[in-house]
Amino acid sequence: MSSTISRRALLASTGSVLAASPLQMAWGQTAAAARPVTIGLVTPSTGTFAFAGELIGQGAALAVAARGGKVLGQPVRLITRDDEGKPAVGVRRVQEAASSDGMRFFLGAYSSAVGLAESEVAQREKLLQYAAGGSEDFTGSRCGRYTFQWSAHPYTAVRATLEHVRKAHPDKKKIYSLSADYVFGHALFKYTQVVAAELGFELIGNDNHPLGERQFTSYLTKVVTARPDILFLNTAGADAVTAIRQFSSFDASGIAVVGPWTLEVDQLPELAPEMRTGMILGQNYYPDIDTPANKEFVALYQQRHRGAPGYAAAYGYDAVRSLLLAMEQAKSTEVAAVVQALETMRWDGVLGPMSVDPATHQTVRPYFVVRCKAAAEMKTATDFAEIVATSTQTQPAALNACKAMPGL
Repeated sequence: MSSTISRRALLASTGSVLAASPLQMAWGQTAAAARPVTIGLVTPSTGTFAFAGELIGQGAALAVAARGGKVLGQPVRLITRDDEGKPAVGVRRVQEAASSDGMRFFLGAYSSAVGLAESEVAQREKLLQYAAGGSEDFTGSRCGRYTFQWSAHPYTAVRATLEHVRKAHPDKKKIYSLSADYVFGHALFKYTQVVAAELGFELIGNDNHPLGERQFTSYLTKVVTARPDILFLNTAGADAVTAIRQFSSFDASGIAVVGPWTLEVDQLPELAPEMRTGMILGQNYYPDIDTPANKEFVALYQQRHRGAPGYAAAYGYDAVRSLLLAMEQAKSTEVAAVVQALETMRWDGVLGPMSVDPATHQTVRPYFVVRCKAAAEMKTATDFAEIVATSTQTQPAALNACKAMPGL
């Protein structure tokens, strides 16, 4: 399934932001004359992460329309493709968009497995990929000159989350983890082991579960029997929601639920307040981030969409915004020039100060930890949590497997 986000849809996505603006007329007048810059949104609209596709599109459309739909005088065109959460489908969608639609830049990769498969196409076809999956391989063993990682490194996510637990709950030492059995969960579990040892936690057990698991009872029974202090969820999306719902039926008082990269604002409404109260969650993004760029983004989003933006929408917005800034920095929309600009520039993003490590193409950015509120603490229907910690701790260089970034 594919579609093009039209000028009408982009203008509708920003409402009064561009209403009655001469930029609308300028955009329409130049669109036919200038060569468009086509950015692909290769995202899941079906499968475990189906919720993410539309949200990424909403954020990306806001980023384009907020700049008048142009960069360096060229119209910016967004196209969408459903990767179905399947690597083979994602690869095919990227190839089709590059050959038939002139796509030279793309984002998506909400599934690490899909994004890593797509990265092979990016290197071969010289397409700039700004990924969001959680695998360390994007900027590690499978690093490439044309792939960048917007999301935090899994080491950063685990370290930030467990550092806060150590400070806020010094009596909690024993960890039992549940990990998604694919590259995302594997990366988080790898660094759970590393960081637990660094910070003095005891990892007493781990179970891997398949993607799309619907019955966690057997895993959770083992957790409760082991009596850890912390249930550490190295899983995400619908799987995380299911696991937490089922865990709430156990008599597990005293076991804290902690997730380094588990639930975002988009999924928190799926849990009853009593299920999420007190949970400690690592966040790539949270709408309360106090930066000028985020305040602008949240205002734009709330004008056009119900509720607060979450990780998926923020990724779509900030990744596209960053690409457009890099084009302006490079004074070019050619892929090689934009790659070089991203490698060297520093900018104020939605998350705060941002840059890219040129040796790995990992975006260096803040990571956030939140504590979920009880119903009585919530000031609004979307006031799910408070930010309790922020970290920019990067992966130690000795642990990184990207030993030589290829040339352009």
